[in-house]
Amino acid sequence: MKINNECARKILIEIEKIPYGETLVVWKLQEAMPEFAIEDILAIVTAFNREHYITVLDKVSYDDNDVFRDHKIKCLTEKGYRTLDLIRDDELWEAMCKKMENANLSFYTMLDIANRINTARQNKAFNIPETLVSNNNRW
Repeated sequence: MKINNECARKILIEIEKIPYGETLVVWKLQEAMPEFAIEDILAIVTAFNREHYITVLDKVSYDDNDVFRDHKIKCLTEKGYRTLDLIRDDELWEAMCKKMENANLSFYTMLDIANRINTARQNKAFNIPETLVSNNNRW
């Protein structure tokens, strides 16, 4: 199943809103994002759990990586926060989506592009000479 990039970004944003010590049940996440199907949300939450972007509790299934509607999302991991930081800016995200509208890029490719854009912005903002510029891989 192809990851819906907009849904993936919104999931990270919603999970960041979970107060410390609390959890968010997956079906409640879907209620907060009614424009997306539960199947899309489950696939993305499962992928993010496998890749350690988020922490999911109550995982009692045959496959430890499967996430179901009643599982609880605890928080973003450090990797999840770093990833969200790359795509948090609404203007950057919208510009990327508009520019790459017909490219049909994966979410992970979008993260790579966002990382390169953010690195270039930082280098320019701090007047870092080309000789000192390094490729920064944040996620």
